[in-house]
Amino acid sequence: MLAASADTDQPPLDIARLRILEIGSGYFKYQYPQQTTLLWSATKLPQNFCTIDGFSTPDRVLRELRSAAQGGYDIVIANTIRYSPWHPRYWARAPFKTPRHPWASLTRQFGVEVLRWAKVPVPLVAIDMDDSFGIGKNSVFLLDKAKVFFKRELPVDKWQVLYGTSHKHLPTLRFRNSPQWQARIAKLQPISLPQFTHNERWRNAPFPEKTHDIFFSGAVTGNSTVRAAGVAEIERLKALGYKVDQPTERLPYDAFMDRMSRSWLSWSPEGMGWDCYRHYEAAIVQSIPVMNHPTIFRHAPLLEGVHAFYYDVEPGGLERAVVSALADKDRLRRMALAARDHAFAHHVIKAYCEHILRTALAPQRAA
Repeated sequence: MLAASADTDQPPLDIARLRILEIGSGYFKYQYPQQTTLLWSATKLPQNFCTIDGFSTPDRVLRELRSAAQGGYDIVIANTIRYSPWHPRYWARAPFKTPRHPWASLTRQFGVEVLRWAKVPVPLVAIDMDDSFGIGKNSVFLLDKAKVFFKRELPVDKWQVLYGTSHKHLPTLRFRNSPQWQARIAKLQPISLPQFTHNERWRNAPFPEKTHDIFFSGAVTGNSTVRAAGVAEIERLKALGYKVDQPTERLPYDAFMDRMSRSWLSWSPEGMGWDCYRHYEAAIVQSIPVMNHPTIFRHAPLLEGVHAFYYDVEPGGLERAVVSALADKDRLRRMALAARDHAFAHHVIKAYCEHILRTALAPQRAA
C-alpha cells in the first residue's frame, strides 16, 4: 500500500500504483478500471459508463475496509447521496431496478453511512457533485471523517453549505467562531464537472470554421430563471443581425459538439446548478463560453477575457457582453485556443481524478 508520508521530500505520487475504493459515482472506476473497486450506491445502474464491482451494502463496505487495513487500498472515495439513506425513494425504487439483488436493493444507500462509525484506515475523501449549495444533513459527518471534502456547487461563502441542515438559518457568529466548525469548513474544496464523453481529436483540432456568432442548445422551460431571462436577449441579438445557432431538437452528442464549434461564442447560463458541462464542452471545441457571473467557489476557473466571458444577469447584461466580445475576432481566436488548452488541462475526467488524488494524498504539513 502507498502510505501518505509526512516527509515533504518524498517522491512524487505514483498514481498508477494506487488502489482505490470508490463508493458511488464511478468517475474513478471509469478512469482507472483496473485500480478501482466500485461499490455502487445509486438506485439505477450506470448505463454505458463503467462496470461495477458490487453494491455498497454495509457488509460489503466493512469487508473492503478490512482489506484496506491489510494494505488492499490506498484511498477511499465516498460520494454523498442526496437524501437520508432511510428515505423511501431509495428502498421503494431500487428493488424494481435490480430485482436480482434484493439485499442490495434495500441497503446499498447505507454504504457511505457506515463510514460514520467504522474506522477508515486510509485517507478518506468525500465528494458532493449535487446541484445544491447545501450539504445533506446525513453527509455532514464527513466533514469530520474525511481528509478533504470536495463540493461542486460550493458557495462563495463556504459557511452557507450549512444553511438548513446543521443550522436553521445562515450560520451565526457563534458557529463561525467555533474552532471545531472552522476546521470542518476548512476541509471544503471546489471541484468541477468532469468531461468524459468528448472526442480526444478536439485536443489538437485545427481552428473550426465559424459560421455563426453564438450558439445555444439547452432546456429553458422548468429550468433556471437565468435561462428564461436570457432568451429574450438572444432574440434581440438576432434582431440586431447577429447569427444565432439555436437548435430546437436534441442533437446527438458528436453532432452537438461539432455544431457548437462553428460558433464564435456559446451561451452557457447556469441550469440546476451554476457549474455546467457546457462551460467546458464549449471550451473543448474552441467556442468561447459566455456565462452569467458565478455564484460558487470554482476549481481552476475559466478566466474573464482569457478563456471566457461573464455577464450581469440584470436586463441587457448578456446582450452587452456578446456585442462587446464579437467586436474583436482576432482576440477571440487567441481566447478559443487558451480555453481549449485550459479545459483539457483541468476539466476532463483524467485531470479531475488526478487533482482529487494528489490533494488527498499530499503530505500533511506541520503546523
